[in-house]
Amino acid sequence: MNNFSIAIVFILFFVMMGLIIFYFQTQQSLKDLADRVGKLHESSAEGGIFNRLKDIADRVGKLQPQMVMRSPNVIRQERAAFQDRLVLLEVELTQNKRDSLTEEDRQQLESARDAIKRCNDELKQTGDWMGTPFDFEWTEMFNRMPIVKSLYWASVEGLPAVDNQGLSGDPRGTVARQK
Repeated sequence: MNNFSIAIVFILFFVMMGLIIFYFQTQQSLKDLADRVGKLHESSAEGGIFNRLKDIADRVGKLQPQMVMRSPNVIRQERAAFQDRLVLLEVELTQNKRDSLTEEDRQQLESARDAIKRCNDELKQTGDWMGTPFDFEWTEMFNRMPIVKSLYWASVEGLPAVDNQGLSGDPRGTVARQK
């Protein structure tokens, strides 16, 4: 036998050993998997797995969400983004001389109001509220947009918009002047 034949025999021997090892490893893994499935089947028959899942769900439900503290600058940037949308709405209403708000405009205004109030509350809770001229309450911001304010109150009350002069902070007073 020459060296080439010996090399082929060794290669075939190693390939055969690899296949045998792979076969026994696969058999062992399948046996372990079958044992686990059998245990799950037995415990599900007793209701064990469902009880465990219910316990886990109860424990997760009891966990209190931890509030992530955001920096004051991030809060103010978020508030400014919503305020900018309202200012753009005021500009659009001024340029187009519209006499009413669309449903989309009202929803945008209400979502901005909620977001601005939420940001202000967060600033107050963290002790980062600086007050005027740096931080404005929602009513102070809303009073600086007379066209949006009058059209919003008119759309809420279903009445025509009033002249923007002399609008007070009280929406009932605005509605009373319209009647």
